Amino acid sequence: MNRFSIFYALIFCFFISSCTEQHKDTSTEKFQFATPAEVGMVSDSLVKIEKMVMDFVDAKKYPGAVTLIAKNGKIIYESEVGWSDSLRTEPYRKDHLFRLASMTKPIVSVAAMQLVEAGKIKLDDPVGNYISSFKKTEILKSFNPLDSSWTSLPSFKTPTVRQLLTHTSGIAYGFMSPKVYGAMFAKNGIPDLNTFLPMTAKETMSKVGDIPLAFEPGAKWMYGLNTDVLGRVVEVASGEDLDDYIREKITKPLGIKMLDFYFNDSLSSKLTKAFMPTYTGGITQIPNVQQLFYIPNYPTEGAKTYHSGGGGMTGTARDYFLFCQAMLDNGSLHGATLLQPETAKLMHLDQLDSLSFRPGLEFGFGFDIAKEHPRKPDGAYGWGGAFSTIFWIDPVNDLIVIQLRQVLSSPFNNDINSKLEKIVYSALADPK
Repeated sequence: MNRFSIFYALIFCFFISSCTEQHKDTSTEKFQFATPAEVGMVSDSLVKIEKMVMDFVDAKKYPGAVTLIAKNGKIIYESEVGWSDSLRTEPYRKDHLFRLASMTKPIVSVAAMQLVEAGKIKLDDPVGNYISSFKKTEILKSFNPLDSSWTSLPSFKTPTVRQLLTHTSGIAYGFMSPKVYGAMFAKNGIPDLNTFLPMTAKETMSKVGDIPLAFEPGAKWMYGLNTDVLGRVVEVASGEDLDDYIREKITKPLGIKMLDFYFNDSLSSKLTKAFMPTYTGGITQIPNVQQLFYIPNYPTEGAKTYHSGGGGMTGTARDYFLFCQAMLDNGSLHGATLLQPETAKLMHLDQLDSLSFRPGLEFGFGFDIAKEHPRKPDGAYGWGGAFSTIFWIDPVNDLIVIQLRQVLSSPFNNDINSKLEKIVYSALADPK
């Protein structure tokens, strides 16, 4: 063989090798599949999920849902029921992008715990170490609805990183108290949900530190902008923007491609339409008009500068599954290690001590945890989002359940969630 033949042979081998390497990055490697029967579940029972969701669609309570169930590390059930748009021209697909809202919180909580492991954050560090406006905090005493002014008293303590992770800092959500904190936040340009405006977490979380706390830090559990503040702590401690940090340390190592804060405008066609409840008990597609902190095509349009650690991520069910599987596998997946096993387990252990949370649930670092729950076994953990998304991880049965819908603050979430739980656990051939 002459040298030119050898040269072209080498080029050919390189080309084939490159194609092979590219081919390795396929869903077959990232995702393993099995039938329900192969992992000890009943197929006929899981099929009931499709009819259950369709009943809600027919009742005009949801446009539909994408559901994913995995057991023993393998996807055993996926369904796409309903339509993305109100005209019912676009059926739901597995690759549709859903606004995950507060399902962002567990991911950002993992980011914070990575920095705890790295020694860049300590759980009992004052938040003021990272955001100067939190060096001195006050407690709300009175509020004047006429001009959104208030009076306050100095707090005895200031919030800590641990309290951000457990929602015990006293930091409120505006939508949970619209006449008080909602008015204060609006007056000071602080968003509860995602924003299309050209603002950053740095300037916004600094403003949060100037708003009086609802109670003395550590006194009780209250849902609030804690994880948004935590996201800013992650930025300061890591020296990176939150989206860059999460890509580098969480999503890319897991092979996740469609789970992020913002996407290119060209992906608007993959973005599900968002709905909201009507006064008559049905739903309507959120109109295509700009609101104060939200636009219908978030996250493919807008300034794309604000990274909400508490609610800003969007993604597919399959990509969120990879994050869940890494947590179920004690912080590692496919050779990538997000957390050491002891840290991953710590995140889904009760961190509230004697503080009360919700019936049948405890709270860890970014996750709720089943405790004497009517359907889930003790230790199952997860969370949901304002657009009616839900997931849970069940270490007892080696199970992951994700259901993505897209109705903002649906009053029917408890109903559909409980029906989903009943179907899933009735499908276990040998429940534990």
